[in-house]
Amino acid sequence: MQVYKDGPALSKLSHQFRQIPLLRTFADSHLREILNASRMLVFGPDELIIPQGAFGDRLYVLISGKVRVVKNKSPIAVLDQIGEVFGELSALAGDVRTASVFAVETTWCLELSPVFVERLPPEARNACYALLYRFIAQVVADRLQRTTDELALAVKDLEITRGKLTELRKTADQKPLNDELELVIEQLRHTKEKLSRLGRSASESPAI
Repeated sequence: MQVYKDGPALSKLSHQFRQIPLLRTFADSHLREILNASRMLVFGPDELIIPQGAFGDRLYVLISGKVRVVKNKSPIAVLDQIGEVFGELSALAGDVRTASVFAVETTWCLELSPVFVERLPPEARNACYALLYRFIAQVVADRLQRTTDELALAVKDLEITRGKLTELRKTADQKPLNDELELVIEQLRHTKEKLSRLGRSASESPAI
C-alpha cells in the first residue's frame, strides 16, 4: 500500500471528486472537511485492503481498479465500478469486518474516516450524517436487490434441473437425489423472500 495524498493536499483536489456519487451530495466546505480527514491509497495486485475480523473505522471509495470481496476464504463479489463503496457498515457501526477485500489489480481507493463529521458544528453535523446514512442505505438496498435477482435466477435454473431429473425418474430410481434437490430449492426460496423483504424495507425507509 502506498499513500498518494492525504489531508490538506487531498482537500485541494475537492473539485476532482465531484463525479463520485457519495461525495457529490456534500457541500463544498463539507467535502473539503471530508478530504482533510481522508487518504488516497494505492494497492498492488492481490494486496489485502481490509482483513476479515479486524476492527474497522474507515470506509473506502473505489477510484480505479478492481477489488475482490472474500468471506471465510470464499469469493463473494467483485467491485470494479468507479465510486463503489465498501467497508461502510463496519465503519459506521464501529464493528469488526465481516469479510476481507483484496485488490485484483493496481487499485486506487479513497479512504474516508467518519470522524470528520464530529468536527463540524451541530447543524452541519446532522446534515452530513443524514446524507451519509441515506447513501449507505441505498447502497445496501441495491446490493440486496442484486442478490435477490441472482437467487431468483438460481432457483429457476434448479427448477429446470428438477424437471429433467423428474424425467429421469421415469426410467430409474432417482428419488433420493430429487428429494435433496427439492430441499435446496425450498431453502433458496425462503432466502430470496427474506432478502426481498429486507431490500424493500431499506429502499422505502425515510431519509435520516
